[in-house]
Amino acid sequence: MQDADVSVQRGDEGRIETRVPAYRFGIVLLLLLATFIFLASGPSGDWVAVAAVVLQGATLLAAFSAAGVRRGLWHLAVAVVIVALVSASTAIFIGGKDVSASLFVLNLLLVGVAPVVIIHALIRRRVVDFRTVLGAVCVYILIGMMWSFAFAAAGTFDSEQFFAQEAHATVADYLYFSFTTITTVGYGDLTAARSLGRALAVLEALIGQLYLVTVIALLISNLGRRGRAAQSRESSERPGENA
Repeated sequence: MQDADVSVQRGDEGRIETRVPAYRFGIVLLLLLATFIFLASGPSGDWVAVAAVVLQGATLLAAFSAAGVRRGLWHLAVAVVIVALVSASTAIFIGGKDVSASLFVLNLLLVGVAPVVIIHALIRRRVVDFRTVLGAVCVYILIGMMWSFAFAAAGTFDSEQFFAQEAHATVADYLYFSFTTITTVGYGDLTAARSLGRALAVLEALIGQLYLVTVIALLISNLGRRGRAAQSRESSERPGENA
């Protein structure tokens, strides 16, 4: 009976791997790193918003592909990315503070959908392996990016400056502040000047630490347990080698 359960589990894993190859979450991670490096380098110009939307749209579509979502949701994601790209391109000719804030909200939505899709896919798989851990790491990075756009939107909508030390913050500043907050490094060279920014920063720090000490730690622990169980099964299936 136990062997039958193991065979069924292996069969389920095989079907999952066939439908969603393991390398796809690696592609999502590479796109996230490309987006992070691009934004953190502090590029300037009207074209930056369009380039950011292209990278984030590609990341969103890659996340949908890695999660193996239904075709209807895939088509919806493509439509959203197209609308975002058109909006970012139109904003070049309009300009203005309100338009910039709207673009940050749009980026927030693009980045914010991907973690939900990935988490749903990981829960649906019910298998803890390297791909599961890779997907969880992608979610962690996406959370950091999502909060950076939330900070940027709050700072752009507000008439007062967001940071106490910087009157004209850039996307790179918000990204840097977000990841130093979520990792609780807290260098102190950039701090929120107002109550809303401080509240958002505390909330991000709490979410980031809870995610690390619960989700990531649990996945790593189960991954190691799964590896030891697999070795034990292989040893039991080869009794002659133990003799």
